[in-house]
Amino acid sequence: MAVLSFFDITNSDKYQLQVTFDAWQDQHYLLFENGPLEIQKIHPDTEVLSVFVSSNVTKEIIDSLPKLKLIACRSTGYNNIDMIAAKERQITVVNVPTYGEHTVAEYAFALLLTLTRKVREASQSVQENRQDLPLTGIDLAGKTIGVIGSGRIGQQTIAIAKGFGMHVIAYDPYPNQDKAEELGFIYVSLDQLLTESNIISLHAPYTLDNHHLLNKHSFEKMKHGVIIVNTARGELIENLALIEALQNGTVSAAALDVLEGEALLDKDEELYLLQQNTTEQLQHGLEISALLKMPQVIITKHNAFNSMEAIERINQTTAHNIMAFFEGNPQNSVTTNASAMGKLILSRHAESEWNALGKWSGSTDVHLSEKGFKDAALLGEIIKDIPIDYAFISQQIRTLETIEGILDASGQLDVEYQRIKELNERDYGDYTGLNKWEVKERVGEEEFNNIRRAWNHPVPNGETLKEVYERAIPFYINTIVPMLREGKNILICAHGNTNRALNKYIESISDEGIADVEMQLGKAVIYTVDHDGKMLIKEDRHIETTESKA
Repeated sequence: MAVLSFFDITNSDKYQLQVTFDAWQDQHYLLFENGPLEIQKIHPDTEVLSVFVSSNVTKEIIDSLPKLKLIACRSTGYNNIDMIAAKERQITVVNVPTYGEHTVAEYAFALLLTLTRKVREASQSVQENRQDLPLTGIDLAGKTIGVIGSGRIGQQTIAIAKGFGMHVIAYDPYPNQDKAEELGFIYVSLDQLLTESNIISLHAPYTLDNHHLLNKHSFEKMKHGVIIVNTARGELIENLALIEALQNGTVSAAALDVLEGEALLDKDEELYLLQQNTTEQLQHGLEISALLKMPQVIITKHNAFNSMEAIERINQTTAHNIMAFFEGNPQNSVTTNASAMGKLILSRHAESEWNALGKWSGSTDVHLSEKGFKDAALLGEIIKDIPIDYAFISQQIRTLETIEGILDASGQLDVEYQRIKELNERDYGDYTGLNKWEVKERVGEEEFNNIRRAWNHPVPNGETLKEVYERAIPFYINTIVPMLREGKNILICAHGNTNRALNKYIESISDEGIADVEMQLGKAVIYTVDHDGKMLIKEDRHIETTESKA
C-alpha cells in the first residue's frame, strides 16, 4: 500500500477527498494533517505528497522522502515547490489548472469595491459611532482597469469589469486576440498599462521571469492615485517599492490577498524574526508590519479561492490527479524553467596578512595569512556538493590564493576562473595600510563607521562603496547573469566591499540599509536568482573558522 500524505487539510477537505477516493482508499494509506507541512510530521514512506500554497516543499523535504513519486498541488500555482529538486529526483508535480476563475475574479472585485466604496470605514463609523472617517468613494464606471494576465481568471475579471462599465486594457506575453474581441478589451504593452490604468489587477502566474513585475521603476510610471489589487502571487510585487508608492501617493490604496513573505502572517512575527539571521526574512517581516499599519491597505491571507464550490473542485481534481498517476496516465503535470537558472555562490577571500594585523588592504596585493589558507580549504569543504561551472575573482593575490584553496578542497581543480578588475577591492586611498582601530581612535566611531560601511561617504584619494557598485554591478548583469541563465553555477570570490555591492543589487538593499550588511567573513552565500539576477532564495553556509595566529 502506498502512503499518501495530505497537509493543510480542513475537515471538509478530508471528507471530500475520502468521498472521491471511496473504495480506492482500501488500496492505499491516506494520512491527513490540518497544519502546514513540517519535515518532522511527514511519514518517511510517503509516495504522494499533497499540499496547499501555504506549505513549501523544499529540497530538504524532497531529499528526506526516498519513496516520493508525486507532489499534488491543491492549487494552480506551484512556486511553493522546489521544482529543480523535484526534477532531479524525477518526481512528477501536478496542479489544479482551473477551479475558481469566477471565485477569484469575484473576490478581486469584492476587495476593489471595499476600497473604492469605503466599506470598512462605513461599517466602522456605525459600530464605533464615529463621524470622522472618510466615507466618500469613487465610481468604477468609466475608469480604466489594467488586467495583468489574461488567462481564465483574468478573463472573468475583465467580464466583471465590463459589467461595471469600465474601460479594460490588458497585458499578457501570450495574448488571446479572439478573447479580446469577444470580451471587448485591448492588449497593450506593460508600460502602457502602467501609465494609463486607474486600477491594476494582477492575475498572472509567478515565474522567474516576472519576479517583482511591479517594482520601483514600475510604480514610477503609474498614474498618481492608482489602486492595486493582487489575488495572484505575492512575489509579483516588490513590497518595499509598494510601500514607498503608498507613502508618496502614487498608489492611493492596495488590496493584497497575497504577499511576498506571507508565511510570516502565520507566525508570532516578533519572536520569529528575532530568531532569523537572513536579511530576506527580516526585510519581509518589516515590510509586512508596515503594510498592516497602513489604513489604505487591505490584507487578507490567500482567501480568494475560498468558496464552497471552488474547494470541492480543488479536492475532486486533486484526487483524480492522484488516481490517474497510479493508473499510469498522469494528468495536469507541470514543468518550470527554474532549472534554467544556475546557482550563484558568493564568497569573500579568507583572512590576509593585513587582515590579521587590522590594516586596511584596499587594492594593495597582500597574501593570505596561515589562518587564511586553512579557512580557504574549509570554504571549499562547505560548497563541494555544488558543481561549479566557472569562477570569477578579483586581480588581488588574496582572492587567487582563496579560490585555489576552495577548488582544491572541493575537488574541482579543473574549474576555469578569470581575474576581473571590476571585482577588485575598494581603494581606501589615504587610509590604505593604516591600522583600522588606530584610525577609529583618531576620527571617532561615527566617522569610522561611515568610512567602512556608508554608501557614498568620501575617502581621501579613494573610492566610495557607490563607486565600487558602479563598476561591479554592470559586470555582474552583463557577464555573470547571462551565464546563470544558461544554467551554469558561478562562484565569485571577491572582497568585503565588492560583495556588499553585489549584495545590494541582488537583495535590493537600500542605500541606507547597506551600512548594516556584514562583510561575509567565513561563509559562502548561495543564491537562486531570477532572470535579472535578483534574489529568489538565499542560503548561508558558515565554516568553523580556524584560530588566528596573529
